[in-house]
Amino acid sequence: MRTQQPLARPILIYAAYVFVFAILQVTILPEVSMLKVRPDLTLILAILTGYLFGRNDGLFLGLAAGFLRDVLAGRALGLGMLLLMYAALAAHYLLRDFFRRKTWMGLVQIFLVTLLYELALVLMSWFFPMLPDQVPSFRQMMARLTVTMPLQGLVNMVFGVPTLLLLRFKGPYDPRVLSEDLDDGSTGEGKWRLI
Repeated sequence: MRTQQPLARPILIYAAYVFVFAILQVTILPEVSMLKVRPDLTLILAILTGYLFGRNDGLFLGLAAGFLRDVLAGRALGLGMLLLMYAALAAHYLLRDFFRRKTWMGLVQIFLVTLLYELALVLMSWFFPMLPDQVPSFRQMMARLTVTMPLQGLVNMVFGVPTLLLLRFKGPYDPRVLSEDLDDGSTGEGKWRLI
């Protein structure tokens, strides 16, 4: 028999992680680059939350992280929220049966969903440029697709390791509780499968 898990702990932990990751994303990380790209902590957090804790947790965390990141960066609201929400949902549904939510496969999910996220950004900037007189050239788009996107995925994987460990051991749910029912529609509790 499953007991209803109180929501206070997940809400507080998610709020703290979203706040800290969004602040780091817009303050410190613009100065940090690895392989000429910057890690996207809020994207990593949304992907891992959707992958490890389920659809509902990923959806709400993606919306909250995208909203806060947009507000802190001074951008128009909406696009970042939706993209992070879709990234979390993609991580939840993408190859779910193959990965079976094994903890270490979260890094593969980071790489795959980062590629999808970057592809969405490239296509949106091509078809719907923010400034009509600054449409990127086809050469710039191909360079981003072939070089920058894989590098972004690798850098996000590197920064995903501490985030994965943080969520695994200091996450919103007790890591000792395991459940075989991974698709029961509940949020979080028992969604971990160990190697």
